[in-house]
Amino acid sequence: MSGRRRMSDEQAGLGSSPGPLSKEQIDALLRAAPNELLASAYKDVRSNEPKYDQTRQQFGQSLEEKSGLGLSESVERIWELPAVILKRADDEYVRLYVEASDLFVAGYFYSCVAMCGIVGEKLVKDLLRASVLISVDGETKRPSEEAFDQLEHIDASAIALFLNRGQLLSDDARKAARDLSELRNQYAHARGKNPRTDALKSIGKLHVLLEGTVSILKDHEVIEGKLVPRAVKT
Repeated sequence: MSGRRRMSDEQAGLGSSPGPLSKEQIDALLRAAPNELLASAYKDVRSNEPKYDQTRQQFGQSLEEKSGLGLSESVERIWELPAVILKRADDEYVRLYVEASDLFVAGYFYSCVAMCGIVGEKLVKDLLRASVLISVDGETKRPSEEAFDQLEHIDASAIALFLNRGQLLSDDARKAARDLSELRNQYAHARGKNPRTDALKSIGKLHVLLEGTVSILKDHEVIEGKLVPRAVKT
């Protein structure tokens, strides 16, 4: 007999968790489990389906039907988004902003709050990367990427405060960055209470930060119907 003792049913139910099940084990579980147990369970076993054209068609139809649910509400939410005109359409922050706004329109408010915080953090860290120079042995240069990577250990609101004190970020943009960080932390730690309200609030805060960093209107203004560079304040 092996020196290892078999764990009792009672012990197995305390503090132990099974590893990921294979597709075969999932199929066996579905066949063996009582109907009353499965009736109240959440199941997503689509990945167990065979990769046939018929299955792909069924998945596609299911996704189309799902996208149609709540479509009218999603359309109405488009009018709640702020209008933005951002520099460099191919930059990554634009793709991330589009993802955040799409989440709001689709009604994924919890994810929207988190995504807005991610975009805000990227904006302030990118601004710092673009602005910092150091002097080494009399030579002025940019810090290495490895040095900049250490910023990942610093809270975005602290970086925003540094940029604000260095006159690289306005007071409004700094406050927006701080508020975004706080909102994201609430939802990252499952403390969010009003996802829809906070998602719209996050979109608004992110808009303020965008206007203070990468909006075309940060460095330009419209005068007599023409877009012209803003006058430098002295």
